[in-house]
Amino acid sequence: MAYENNVSNFTWYPWLNNQYKKIINFYNKNKHNAIIIYNSINDNSNNLLCYAVSRRLICQNSNYYKSCNTCSNCILMSNNNYPYYYKLNYLTLNIQKIRDIIVDINKLSFKQVKVIHITNIEKLTYQTISTLLKIIEYPPSMTYFILSCNNISIVPMTIRSRCICWNMQIPNENYSIKWLKTVIHNKEIILRTSLRICNGSPINAILLLKSKLWNSRYILLNQINNALLKDDMLLLLPILNSSKNEIIYLLITFISDIIKLMKNTSESFLVNLDSINKIKSFLYINNIYKIYKLWSNLINCWYYLNYKNNINRELLILHLLVNW
Repeated sequence: MAYENNVSNFTWYPWLNNQYKKIINFYNKNKHNAIIIYNSINDNSNNLLCYAVSRRLICQNSNYYKSCNTCSNCILMSNNNYPYYYKLNYLTLNIQKIRDIIVDINKLSFKQVKVIHITNIEKLTYQTISTLLKIIEYPPSMTYFILSCNNISIVPMTIRSRCICWNMQIPNENYSIKWLKTVIHNKEIILRTSLRICNGSPINAILLLKSKLWNSRYILLNQINNALLKDDMLLLLPILNSSKNEIIYLLITFISDIIKLMKNTSESFLVNLDSINKIKSFLYINNIYKIYKLWSNLINCWYYLNYKNNINRELLILHLLVNW
């Protein structure tokens, strides 16, 4: 992703400017211990924005929007050495870790700025959420909680009710296309397709185009054709089971486009713009009920693969294909 481990070398993106200013305005007008959940349906450099906000909050000599980059706190942040900036995610956060952080920050002066940044809070376990609530309900002085997620709807209400939800805006599609053309050389229809697959995230669009998944996408499209012709979705099992979970999402976009065309939706609303003719060739299937059922089962499969632990991936995909 655009967010790097060496955060001192991060690249700023122009579409973050307005979001950043609004967030800093909010912090300047509200109490220090306001807890915000940054919700984004996809990554638009969310972590980068949260890091920039953290730097501004930690800076000792900020000039309203900008951190000074020269104070001791800024220098420590640039070197990844500021001791009271906690960057955590659902894989590294557990009950004991939260307890250790609570003990740690309670030892500090009330004037010392602390920032606790937790990503993917929608994936935290119930036990971790319960422990986190104890510190969120009564946050220590000068302690900022920056929580981020990609799906606010599945974040427990116990957390949401104690936080302010900040919905991150995606850039305008034409603006993103213009920016992508300056970064990667490709046909506009390809750029627009990758952008729509990535829910409007220019950063993820670039990563998709550079990944093996982009080539797998064309293989998948041909496999769909064979599976539908033979009325045997098990033909999709090898490619679905051998690739990452994102291949399921790509299949969802193809099936969604088939449904749109069945409903005589304008081609401009399709996701896979570079494959319209191929998708049109699937319209010989008149049983829209079957297509809807497959689409619904795919969404459930995607949900379980991403938000449930200890799932047998192959059995789940096999069940999906057998019951289409």
